[in-house]
Amino acid sequence: MDGLLLDTERMCVRAFNEVVDGFGLPEMQEVAFECIGQRADGVKNTVERALAGRVTFQEFNESWDGLIAKAFDDGISLKSGVVELLDALQRQRIPCAVATSTRTESALRHLKNANLLRYFGCVIGGDKVVSGKPKPDIYHMAAKTIEVSASDCVAFEDSDLGALAAIRSGAVTVQVPDLKPSGLDVDIHGHVIATSLLDGARKTGLIP
Repeated sequence: MDGLLLDTERMCVRAFNEVVDGFGLPEMQEVAFECIGQRADGVKNTVERALAGRVTFQEFNESWDGLIAKAFDDGISLKSGVVELLDALQRQRIPCAVATSTRTESALRHLKNANLLRYFGCVIGGDKVVSGKPKPDIYHMAAKTIEVSASDCVAFEDSDLGALAAIRSGAVTVQVPDLKPSGLDVDIHGHVIATSLLDGARKTGLIP
């Protein structure tokens, strides 16, 4: 969802770097990119390790969450081609689901505010599974909820962690990198790298 349907990654990274600057921790500027694709527990571990006790995670995270909330209140932009693709899939009666590392409650709120919730049969957040991405659990749960097998799905992801989860679920996987270039070898994993959602949908035959 984040960085694929909603243009939120830039907002989160910008807020992260503002907090980093505020605490005088310039060497942490790249840590935000390590958090992309992780659910809350993974983000906590990554940030806490980088902070190394100089600032508590709670202090850092409260400031970060506050800036993100303020940015989101001003509105979240959609990524290119989102509505066009979802409209095309809806016309073909192809069921769609969201499998996101974001907490379900937040994901539902953001999708509703973006007027996208109506396209999805279910929204499964990272809090709904025991093991987050890159484990495939969330994809299996999302597919089961819309009564299909993950191996019969096309999965779209922006992050390496997400793409690995989708690949391991057996889904045909399209990676559309956002802020972070793909670090996965296509020859090894057999997934599709696309420049946009529409490019990926065309390459996998979802749309002409």
